[in-house]
Amino acid sequence: MTPENTSQDPRRFLGMNAISARWTALVFFLTYSLLALSASTGVHNLVIVEAAVVLVSVAAGVLVAWPGDPLPFPVAVGVTSVGPISTALVLWQLPAPIHNPLQTWPLSASIALYTFSCVRGRTATAWAGMTATVAVCVAWTLATDQSPITGLSMAVINYAPLAMATFFALTFRPVAKAVFELREQSRTRAAEDAATSAALDERDSQLARLDFLARPLLMRIAAGEELAPADRVACALLEAALRDSLRAQGLHDEAVENAARSARQRGVHVVLLDDGGLVTAVQDAGTRLRGAVAAALDTAESGTVTARILPPGRPMLASILTSNDAGDRRIDVDGHGYEQSVVL
Repeated sequence: MTPENTSQDPRRFLGMNAISARWTALVFFLTYSLLALSASTGVHNLVIVEAAVVLVSVAAGVLVAWPGDPLPFPVAVGVTSVGPISTALVLWQLPAPIHNPLQTWPLSASIALYTFSCVRGRTATAWAGMTATVAVCVAWTLATDQSPITGLSMAVINYAPLAMATFFALTFRPVAKAVFELREQSRTRAAEDAATSAALDERDSQLARLDFLARPLLMRIAAGEELAPADRVACALLEAALRDSLRAQGLHDEAVENAARSARQRGVHVVLLDDGGLVTAVQDAGTRLRGAVAAALDTAESGTVTARILPPGRPMLASILTSNDAGDRRIDVDGHGYEQSVVL
């Protein structure tokens, strides 16, 4: 999973959102700052010790807040390298032997980083970082004329929580992945159900409309009644209205339908087309466009009125062409639904 795709980030499973990440880093910083200050007896340079506190706090913040799963390898290497670096910074400021066990706080800070690194999918780097930290402890004891067993005893105990974190990660991550997949399947199924429901509702609506408009004439035709000229005109008008609803769905509303029907009754040839440009138009453009089409139809007394919604990506949203004995007049409608008249 890339950093841009965080839908399956284990931080979400654990509730580690942006606010909690900041609080976690702050608590981490304050905790180890207090440890460093409360165990400062014999420390050569407290500023370097506090710099180590800042370093591990930044690493904790990065570990918690950085998106992506698993944690990107360069980031994981940077976080795990903080353990041996901060341990070296602090140990070389301590007296030998140390005065207070709390002075070895970088070891507990490091194991905290490494345990969550396992959760973030970087178990190998966590073990490498812990091994490097142990090596730093051994090197410090040798440099201060102490037994290497002392360095090992200081740090090797931290392998126990790291082993538990590794076991937890091996069980937690597959479960988290399964949960995320189930959530995605549920969202997909819900979207499919919603689309199906919407399609069924639209079908029922169209069937009800067709039943209302066409049934009376169809019943008369089925009964064998002879149709009067007015009935034939009504059939033609109904056929044209049904054709408009299929070919020009973006122009379909009550005002345009009534205006088109009235225009056809006056002998105007009406052509309505929709090539999909409303999909990318602004929200109110369709309302203004339909108003312009209805107005053009209302003013037409003869000839032809062709209204077409253009395909997406065109400079104009639609065009309305009026042709009669007086000449041709085109109205271009821009992407916001406003008219721009062009006389041909």
